[in-house]
Amino acid sequence: MNTSEWPLWAEKRAESNARAQAEAQTKRKSEEAEQQRQALLWQERQAVAEAEANRTNEEAEQQRVAAAEDDRKRAEAEARARYSVFVSKSNTDSNAGDYDKAIADFNEAIRLDPKTSLAFRNRGDTYTNKGDHNRAIADYNEAIRLDSNDALALSARGVAYATKGDYDRAIADFNRAIRLDPKSAHAFRNRGVVYATKGDNDRAIADFNRATRLDPKSALALSARGVAYANKGDYDQAIADFNEAIRLDPKSSLAFRNRGDTYRNKGDHDRAIADYNEAIRLDPNNALAFCRRGRAKLNSNDVSGNADIAKASQLDASVCR
Repeated sequence: MNTSEWPLWAEKRAESNARAQAEAQTKRKSEEAEQQRQALLWQERQAVAEAEANRTNEEAEQQRVAAAEDDRKRAEAEARARYSVFVSKSNTDSNAGDYDKAIADFNEAIRLDPKTSLAFRNRGDTYTNKGDHNRAIADYNEAIRLDSNDALALSARGVAYATKGDYDRAIADFNRAIRLDPKSAHAFRNRGVVYATKGDNDRAIADFNRATRLDPKSALALSARGVAYANKGDYDQAIADFNEAIRLDPKSSLAFRNRGDTYRNKGDHDRAIADYNEAIRLDPNNALAFCRRGRAKLNSNDVSGNADIAKASQLDASVCR
């Protein structure tokens, strides 16, 4: 080789080596970049796969929860249906006077749903109809414990207390019932009856006025107000109330008997006897009507009144002593 060409050759050789090294370095960096890219792609695929798996698991869990909720709702619906059947059947039995059968049905309704106040209140009503006021009060207590806003249970318990002679507790229950339901005509009427029984006829009349405003067709409220007026000696107003009560409910033995009492207090024994006759026709077991007709007859010198008094004592020994 010509020595003059050596530097040129060496320079080219150096350039070639430099290029080779640069290409190798570029290739190495490219390979590293590709490896990193592949690693990132793998990580992304793993993340997507995990997310898909989680989504699938979440969907499966949601489906499981939804299925469980559907089962729960179906079971509740079936229980409510069975409960409704027993409550409906119980009310039918109670209305028919088969109180023991009704109570057995309410027992089953309570077993199916021990957290509803309705069945306890209805069973309490049935015990009241049977005259078992202590058990009735126990059921009303439970109904009120389960639903402190059950105005009907409070009013019903008030009636039970009043029947037992516990008038203050009765009034307290009616007060609560009226606060919960200020449009409850029967709560005002029932409280009025207790006031009248306690001799507070003015308060009684005020309650009966509210009851008749809320329910103008309440023959019971009108008849009860008539008694309060009669207790105050206002016989004409009393008779007017009894007349309206009878017009609204011409089959009310109570209204005829009460009007008969008022006529008897006025000394009109003939009209009194006519009303007692109608009261007895409507209710042949009305012991008070027999007793008072007997006395009205004796006041008119009709000795057949003795037979009426004997019949009254036969029906209820306590009413005509």
